[in-house]
This record gives sequence, C-alpha cells and structure tokens, in this order.
Amino acid sequence: MAPAQADAWLRRLALALAAMCCSLWATLAVAHPMPESRVWMDTTPGGLKLTLQLPLNRLEYGFGQPLADEPDQVMARHADALASYLLMHVGARSGNTGWQAMRPKLQVVGHDASAELDAVMELRAPPGADPRTPTLLIDAVIHEVRTHKVQVFLRNDWAAGFAGQPPLLLGELSHGKSTLPITLGQSHTGSSLWELFKAGALHIAEGTDHLLFLLLLVIVAPVCASGGRWGAVRPPGTALRQLAFVATAFTIGHSITLALGSTGVLVLPSQPVEVAVAATIVVAALHALRPLFANGEVAMALGFGLVHGFAFSASLSGAGLTAGQQAMALLAFNLGIEAMQLALLAIVMPLLLWLSRRGTAPYAHVRRVISAAGGAMAMVWVVQRLGAA
Repeated sequence: MAPAQADAWLRRLALALAAMCCSLWATLAVAHPMPESRVWMDTTPGGLKLTLQLPLNRLEYGFGQPLADEPDQVMARHADALASYLLMHVGARSGNTGWQAMRPKLQVVGHDASAELDAVMELRAPPGADPRTPTLLIDAVIHEVRTHKVQVFLRNDWAAGFAGQPPLLLGELSHGKSTLPITLGQSHTGSSLWELFKAGALHIAEGTDHLLFLLLLVIVAPVCASGGRWGAVRPPGTALRQLAFVATAFTIGHSITLALGSTGVLVLPSQPVEVAVAATIVVAALHALRPLFANGEVAMALGFGLVHGFAFSASLSGAGLTAGQQAMALLAFNLGIEAMQLALLAIVMPLLLWLSRRGTAPYAHVRRVISAAGGAMAMVWVVQRLGAA
C-alpha cells in the first residue's frame, strides 16, 4: 500500500472511531444523565433561606477533595471546610452591596454514589436594600465542572401569597453564568392565607371523586337502616343531625392525615392513596345500596376521612415553611375544604330532604340509581389507578 493511501486509510479509520466514540458518549449521556444541583429558595422577612442539594460526585471536583467514595465520613472530615467553601461560592447582592451569608447547616443524604450534600443557608439583606429584588450569586461546583447545572426554584414566598404550591423554576445556572436576578411579587398581608383557602376550596370543587364520596355519604342521611335494608324516612331534624355527625367525623378524619401528610410526618405513595380513595367510594356506594354498617356511618366517615386526607395533603406542601406558617397554612387550606363542603351540602341536602318527603319508594329509586352509578364510576377509577386499564 502506498504511503498516501495508507495515510488516507488511517484518517478514515480515525474519523470512524471518533464518530463511534461520539455516538457512544451521546448514548451514555442519554441513558445516564449528569446529576444536577438544586437550590430551593424560601423568603424570610429580612432576606432569603436557601436549601442547596449538591451531588457529592460533582461537588468533590469543585471542593477539591474526594467525597463520593465514603459519604458517611464527609461530615466528620470536611464539615468546616465545606461550610467555608459554600460561604465563598453562594451569596446574594443588591446592586453592588453584598448580603450577609450565615454559616450553613449541613447534612449528607444518602449512602451510595447518589449521595448529596444538603446545605441550608440564610442570606440577610443589608439595611436599606430591597429584599424583594436580590441577585443570587452561585457558582458552587459549576466554577470547575463545565457540564454541571444548578437549578433554582422558588419554594415559598409567604409575603406574596406563594406557599404550599409546587416549586416554581426561576432559572438555571451553569459555567460562566453564575448570577440570577430575581424579582419577587409584591407582599400583601394575609395573601398566602387567602390563596391557601382558595386552593382548599378548589381542591374539593374540582375533585370529582371527593364530591361523589360526599354525595354517597349524605344520600342515606334522610333514611333509617332496619333489618339490613334502608327503610323509614327520618324526620328532617333527625336527618340534619345525622348529616352533621357524619360531616364532622369526615372532617376530623381528613384533618388528621392532611396534617400528617403535608408536614412530612407520614408520607404515603400517591398511587396507593388514589386507589384507596376510589375504593372508599365503592364501599360507600355499596353501603348506600344496602347498609353494610348498622348505624355505622359516623365511624365509616371517620375512617374513610383518614384516607381522603392523605389525598388532600398531596396538594399542600409544608416544605420550607416555619412552624407557625405551617400551622396557618393547614388551617387556611382546611377551612377552604370545609367551606366548599358546606356549600355543596347546603345545595344538595335540601333537595334530598324534599325527595325523601315524596315517599319511601321514590326516594329508594333515586338512591339506588345514584349508588349504582357512583359505584360503577368508582370501580372504573380503581382499575385505572391500578394501571390495569
């Protein structure tokens, strides 16, 4: 083979190998995306509280010391040095004036290659600066790792009515882009409480499953159980007292688990909870067709309320709130739920009482139709939420 031909052949081979390497790298990059850092931002009266989640296997390049091999030893060996590192690479300013950065509280989450450093830092605005228009300065990790990204989310802004909602992505930082100007909404007294109240009311108004469950609970309030069947019609006063007992039991039940779930004390996977909610509707529909629990509607409402409360808690996050804010958020959200429930009961119950006064047989027909339709709909939800549809 002539030298020129050999050179050409080697060039083609080198290009082919380079193309294969690029293709393989792209495939691996898609299959194993680079871990990103996240910053959760909560506003405070005097500034910001940042919660940083930094992967150890990326942080070690910026920090300059191995961290990911032994996550359990990181705090014992490097706590002070990591705190100093973050104070150098995380901050905020207003104009040309820097904010005061307090020493971060650190912990390592995880015990394997996916372990992260969680750091909570408070940034305080200087006197005279507007704490609502800061510029974040974050170049931790990204000052060394060019491929790394830092995503910044607004988690809570209590003063402006942003609380208990899904976090809002504010921006992404990377190598060469380490500043993020932020303009927060105008603060209004009580804005978060009003927004949480509306969110609770909307959760019931838009929750077809919760509405159907309430209807199946109250449809049997005007009648008495006797001999394993629904029979005589209750006097209106007795029916309203029964409704009050059932509604109160349901409220107590869902309030307990709403508090447990939203504060993170007891968190359950969403799919089993949603399946369980649909299953409670199936049981309530069967009970409305023929009494399953002798005078047990109050206990049933309490027990099933515990299930529905976990579903409610999925719409209310207490992460990043102070203890006082959490308590007020729970109260406002729960009041919204109760206000909408009472409004719906005020619409439905007079109609049910009127229908029950028309006679036992006509009301039984209405009750059976609604119960059968509700039970069938709930069975469809069970199948769908199990992923079998």
